Amino acid sequence: MSRRLCIAVFEIIQIVALVCAAGHYSVIGPGTIRSKFKYNVAVSVHKAEGPTKIDVSIMGPSYNETKTVELQPMSTENVEFDVPQLQDGAYSLVAKGVSGLIFENSTKLNYADYKPATFIQTDKATYKPGDLVQFRVLFLDANTRPAKIEQPISILINDGARNRIKQLQDVKLIKGVYTGEFQLSEQPVLGDWNIEVVIEGQSPVSKSFEVAKYVLPKFEVSIETAKDVAIPDGIIKVTVRSKYTYGKSVEGTATVSIKPLYHHYGMNIQPEATKMVYVDGKGHVEFDLSKDLSIGGERTYVPPLKVLATMKEKLTGNTQNATATINLHSERYRIEGVNVPTNYQPGKPTKITVVVKNVDGSPVSDTKNKAKLTVHPPRDYMFRDYLSKYEATTPKEADKIMEFESNLDEHGMATFEFTLAETDRYYTVKCEFLDTTTYLSSISKFIPTLDTPELLKLSVNTKKPRLGKPVVVEVTSSEKIPYFVYTIVARGNIWKSEYVDVPEGRQSQTIKFIPTFEMIPKASLYVHYVYDNNLRFEEKAIQFEKQFENTIDISAQPQAKPGEQVQLHITTDPDSFVGLLGVDQSVLLLKSGNDITQEQIFNTLGDYDASTPWMRGYGRYPGQESGVVTMTNANYPYNDELYPSPLALADSVLNDEYFEVALNDEPMHRDITDRTIDPSAYGALPIRKMFLESWIWTLLNSTDGGNFTLSKKIPDTITSWVVTGFSMNPNTGIALTANPTKIQVFQPFFVSTNLPYSVKRGEVIAIPVIIFNYMDKALDAEVVMENTDNEYDFTEATNEIEDKPLDVVQRVKRVSVPSNTGRSISFMIRPKKIGQITLKITATTPLAGDAIHQMLKVEPEGVTQYENRAVFINLKDKNVHNEKLNVDVPAEAIPDSEYIEFSVVGDLLGPTLKNLDKLVRMPYGCGEQNMVNFVPNILVLHYLNAISKSMPAVTEKAKKFLEIGYQRELTYKHDDGSYSAFGKSDKSGSTWLTAYVMRSFHQAAKYTDIDPKVIVEGLDFLASKQSPNGSFPEYGKLFDSAHQNELGLTAFVLLAFLENVEHVEKYKPQVD
Repeated sequence: MSRRLCIAVFEIIQIVALVCAAGHYSVIGPGTIRSKFKYNVAVSVHKAEGPTKIDVSIMGPSYNETKTVELQPMSTENVEFDVPQLQDGAYSLVAKGVSGLIFENSTKLNYADYKPATFIQTDKATYKPGDLVQFRVLFLDANTRPAKIEQPISILINDGARNRIKQLQDVKLIKGVYTGEFQLSEQPVLGDWNIEVVIEGQSPVSKSFEVAKYVLPKFEVSIETAKDVAIPDGIIKVTVRSKYTYGKSVEGTATVSIKPLYHHYGMNIQPEATKMVYVDGKGHVEFDLSKDLSIGGERTYVPPLKVLATMKEKLTGNTQNATATINLHSERYRIEGVNVPTNYQPGKPTKITVVVKNVDGSPVSDTKNKAKLTVHPPRDYMFRDYLSKYEATTPKEADKIMEFESNLDEHGMATFEFTLAETDRYYTVKCEFLDTTTYLSSISKFIPTLDTPELLKLSVNTKKPRLGKPVVVEVTSSEKIPYFVYTIVARGNIWKSEYVDVPEGRQSQTIKFIPTFEMIPKASLYVHYVYDNNLRFEEKAIQFEKQFENTIDISAQPQAKPGEQVQLHITTDPDSFVGLLGVDQSVLLLKSGNDITQEQIFNTLGDYDASTPWMRGYGRYPGQESGVVTMTNANYPYNDELYPSPLALADSVLNDEYFEVALNDEPMHRDITDRTIDPSAYGALPIRKMFLESWIWTLLNSTDGGNFTLSKKIPDTITSWVVTGFSMNPNTGIALTANPTKIQVFQPFFVSTNLPYSVKRGEVIAIPVIIFNYMDKALDAEVVMENTDNEYDFTEATNEIEDKPLDVVQRVKRVSVPSNTGRSISFMIRPKKIGQITLKITATTPLAGDAIHQMLKVEPEGVTQYENRAVFINLKDKNVHNEKLNVDVPAEAIPDSEYIEFSVVGDLLGPTLKNLDKLVRMPYGCGEQNMVNFVPNILVLHYLNAISKSMPAVTEKAKKFLEIGYQRELTYKHDDGSYSAFGKSDKSGSTWLTAYVMRSFHQAAKYTDIDPKVIVEGLDFLASKQSPNGSFPEYGKLFDSAHQNELGLTAFVLLAFLENVEHVEKYKPQVD
């Protein structure tokens, strides 16, 4: 059947339908129906003889509702449905004209469940062992307001080995926010941990944080270079900048390397080029593409280049790096089509507008050189015979190339206007500026068939559409526009639909509307009308500036002195719930990503967009770009054939032509001496000792009109503090601070240290001390390090095997520090105490001074072991009891590491309850020791339950120790579920220790969260080790030989099976 016959039959069918209907209608609804969402339907009656009553229904397995609307001719109305919780299944939108226009139409809908957006915020991205992890979880609905969640919410915390460490069940929200914290043990599993939030019945949302042993960086490095470079320019310029977190410049040397980001097949360029540059705040270096990387000539493609700058600080030798990526372009300019039609009308002007840009995206400003547009005639494609079937004659196409020139305006734009003759059909359009040529499009003669879109165009005239400000859109057509209906679709719903009457004879009309927050960040404008029984339509996506309906602003003084009281002024919408976060900038230099960002929230809003269900066929389905369904009795250019016609294939052949064309100095020290000084000679210097990483983690309610002030004492660190916040409002939703508030803590003369994460007791270490002088003159400083607590010995670096400690309580060094720079000295010490020791350092000059107390972590050089002796004392028959105890100290014990403690109490568990953190050990040590310190916490909790005694502080501390011990023991777990004293460094797990861990974890599960999988894996290991005679031999290595008795060990393992009653049936063969 010929194409014209198909069209004729289709039109006859439409005429019959129009006779029954006597007019036209259109019903538009979102293509996706979502649980607990509003579902708005735009119903329009176009030309009709009188009022029309229409029933609009949603039909499905769990929701059926009908609403009736009555419309006058040439009008539109919105019908709103409040969709409840839906069951999964097939849903459809049904429209039925019951009076006036008589019709019935339906279309299928996509189904989606309601899923609130979940965001997790932590106070840092990286934590040290022993740190407190603070986190918040925010739940938002589709309008960024606090989500109403009826299902139970659970929060899981998993360590770096994917063991579950803690579980919070059925958590309660305050205005859509949950806040919690979690204490890390001193020896946790290192690596990437994660917080996982689970709403029952929905996929979990997680956020990772790192647990590592680290030292905070004290300066940052950045690279300034062009993001896009034209290869013909030949040079890449790189500027390296470096500054301390308190804003002053860093002096040192930067190593700058440049290399391809990845290897490209056939690439023959130098793998890498490296140069060094002196940096004092900034340094410059240049790379020649041809000489340094062998890039140049006629290359059509070169991968992007990666620039790496590694900055080495002169004073300490510490390094910090930064990276940048450079895109290379074979040509200097980019030509983009601004207004390039896909069709032309013979004998009528065709207008094409292009913009010429530099490779960095900026418009070219060149009034001298002109842009040239070239219109190429078509090649002799196979479909010409096909086209001749529908033309009385097929004139021979003009075999010529047409060229047009235009000047660039101040925006780099050029406009070309030309007319093509009736004989012309398909043309390829290219544009050229200087040595750059770009393919723009293939344009074809406009033939009004069902396959060809009408020449209806939507242009957004507002440059930067934003919330609350009028947006102007121009609707233009190649023909007269009688009227139109426009619909605005965003976040999966129709938010506005309006009928617009166009004055007689006009081919254009403007639309003006004020966007609401529901339209942010992207909305789709869908315009349609009926003319000559055909549905004319066009769609346009409108990008809005990303703004929240709510606002929050945090202001504070830009600079402060260490320890100063700082006022933070917060402004937000009234009745908002505000969360503040303030961290040292060094924390963010180490690793960021812990905070919630505006980009994350707006990206999530895109998840609520609707989509048009798949329709069999091809062509333009009205509303598909907007994600809606359209029901109408007007004709529109969409065919339900499975395969496109030869005419549709013609355009793809033309597009292939495009690809064919496109491919076609030294510190000045004085003599250093030791002497005893009276510290009071310098007066009382304030001591800086509060060196926090996380400063502010606060939740507040805005009650006084949304304006309030928070007063906080700023820490003593010389750095910049970065403060951000969010505001949750039940009416206007969430708001994030647009830019962080930065408070610089500074004083012109100060002391800083450069300490490692930890040191071993007994080792000789150098304590680097840096004195910074930002005053306007050089200063002679006297630096004193005091050891009044006798936590270490002073020593000197010598060539002797055993050096003698210096019997002094302080050491003094003098150094001259030039203006606006720093000088470094060091003190040699040998720590004597385990734990945190205090380094007391004072620097004084005639004009200024500074004093700090800096903590240094000292770790033991051996393995700690404990031995307990219990003596029962009965004073019923006598008043005095004498007991002699002998303590056997092993010969290999570390000198001065012995510790003896006595406690006498009437209640046997009295010491545990009174001094839980001392007498019931916080779990640490090897796998055996950890469990020895772990179990007493369980017994204390058993005891409190048995005597029905309420001791909240003791209970909380014991449960926290159980959490820490659980984490610690998992570090000694083998892949087969067993445990040993030193974990995977041992060849195999221990039978006895694994049974002990399984018994203990089972008892602890009553008080803390124990992953059931961990217990099952341990019991499976024990079951696999049973001998044919029923015994359980020891396969691993133990320190205590008392556990090697075969009979006793077998009984001990059987207890592990029997006590885990929930798994008795599974392991009944082993028990029997």
